[in-house]
Amino acid sequence: MNIKRNHWVQIIVVGIVVAVLAIIAPVTTVLNSREGERKRSNAVHTDISPFDVTVTNGVSSFNGLLLNGNISSIDPVAPSFKIHFVGVPVGTLDTPADEGDLAYNRLSSNIRLVVAGKETVFKKGSVISSFDIVIPIDEGSTNRYPFDAYSTIFDVALFANSSINQTVPLAFALTGAVQSWSTTLDIVDDQNGSGIVFLQVKMSRSWTTRLFSMMIVIIMWVLSLGVFVMAATLWLRGRKVEPPTIAVTGALLFALPSLRNSQPGAPIIGASIDVAGFMWNMLLVAVSSVLLLTNYIIKYKREKPSKP
Repeated sequence: MNIKRNHWVQIIVVGIVVAVLAIIAPVTTVLNSREGERKRSNAVHTDISPFDVTVTNGVSSFNGLLLNGNISSIDPVAPSFKIHFVGVPVGTLDTPADEGDLAYNRLSSNIRLVVAGKETVFKKGSVISSFDIVIPIDEGSTNRYPFDAYSTIFDVALFANSSINQTVPLAFALTGAVQSWSTTLDIVDDQNGSGIVFLQVKMSRSWTTRLFSMMIVIIMWVLSLGVFVMAATLWLRGRKVEPPTIAVTGALLFALPSLRNSQPGAPIIGASIDVAGFMWNMLLVAVSSVLLLTNYIIKYKREKPSKP
């Protein structure tokens, strides 16, 4: 009777685990697929949105430069991040159709664009080619991975090339949909209409990165504690250790570093998460291996050959 009851209990437990995984796996997949769009919408923040620019009877509601930026990469070790910019002149800043090629949106005047202190001059009649700018990160440390956060403040301004005091209207949008990262953009200072706007970008790990990282830490603890309990149990019970058992701890000793480095965007060894898990996991596995080796050496006895 007890055997049948245990059999049904095992079936129920396995069924619950399978059902939970069958629900969690697709739900988390859908949430992660929507994470990019959510991060993208959170990062867009401008005084004059490029999507609000309208043209009525050939007259634009905005006369200036539309500057769209996309955060293409984030390197917390450098520390810096890269933004890919695309600029499009609109309204009076765009060359009229009867004076130039409207399809290429050529500039009707010289302009001077400043982003993060880097100045670029664009000549009249030229097309603004896309360009990349690497911006240093002001605050943040990888020591708190995967709960590390970073922020930086940089300036954006657009002037007429003839005079640094003559500003040109600028509509700015920043997209931050970098894999494993969440970004936000806020205007912190507009310098009282001087044309110089200071923007603050905040970057943090996405929830999927944090979840996966914590899962790896839990797995390392379970494996290391498991082999330590096995080694201690064999020692205390006085049971003989077989060589394949020792090989398990040796293989795990080399597998843990690879498991640790599988965390997305993991920094070099030495972060707080390594102190919380990886360092002690390696110690437990090493102690377990020593216990098993000592047990095998002490209790190993050569078997006497059988008599013919």
